[in-house]
Amino acid sequence: MSDLRAVGVRPWFPWPLSRWNWWNEQIPAERVAALRVATALVLLIDIGLGYAPHFTKFFSPDAVGDHLYESRFRVDHAYWSALRWLPEAWGAQALFAVWVASAVALLVGWRPLLSGLVAWACAVSVWNFNPGLHNSGDRLRHTLFLMTAVSCSGAVWGVSSLRSRTDPRPIVVPGWPVKVLFVQLACLYFFSGYYKVLSPVWRSGYVMYWTSHDLGWSMCPGTANQVPVWAHRLSALVTLGWELGFPALAVWRLTRVPTLVLGVLFHLGTLFMLEVGAFALYSIACYTAFVPWERLRDRRRVVAPSDAGP
Repeated sequence: MSDLRAVGVRPWFPWPLSRWNWWNEQIPAERVAALRVATALVLLIDIGLGYAPHFTKFFSPDAVGDHLYESRFRVDHAYWSALRWLPEAWGAQALFAVWVASAVALLVGWRPLLSGLVAWACAVSVWNFNPGLHNSGDRLRHTLFLMTAVSCSGAVWGVSSLRSRTDPRPIVVPGWPVKVLFVQLACLYFFSGYYKVLSPVWRSGYVMYWTSHDLGWSMCPGTANQVPVWAHRLSALVTLGWELGFPALAVWRLTRVPTLVLGVLFHLGTLFMLEVGAFALYSIACYTAFVPWERLRDRRRVVAPSDAGP
């Protein structure tokens, strides 16, 4: 540990988390920095392609769905939105401007704690104001913003980087935020697979055949007939096995890499084939925290002495 520089504060955890080495171990700062960069890029894509083209329809005073969800903000409910505190004439524009600014700040690594919390507040405000624009997968971005904010993600690869030429030691940070993301993904996949396997259509595998021909779900229904029926069925059964087995397969060292690679391929497939919004991109952003980016740093450290000359 003398060759490493530890930054960040590990919060107090109750037993048994306080005694669990996996939960309390430190991880290379490059992993949470990659998570920060990926999350910021996806947020900018989400705003630019998901909200901006139909901004007036979604958030103007006469927008579709405006005042449709007033009942969510009753006194006995805990929902809130900054859009309800801002003037209707320009409040949405101001909030989205702040949201974009927070995404850029995360991207360059400027005060990621503050930037992440602001991005989270904006995301929750937009979600609560008009949940009809979103699906349940969009909730993943709320966790992403929080974990990015509290994970010391600006320690490297940013304007707030703590690494300097005077102290080039590798930086490690508390790993629990990445563990939270992993546990959330494991629960998300497992229970999704559990409820799918209860359906006879999923167990038979034909669900992907019908989904690929559904105009409401498929992004390319015209080409669905070019794929054999057995391929549709196989994709459904592989999805079931992968989702149900993810918690164990992603932990076991021998199957970890194939399981994570299959997860990225799964979300890429849903991104280009199904109407799932930005959920696929935010899911892929989670996976960047599991890539050993520190190996790139280690390679540079090996090459650097020879480049420096005698």
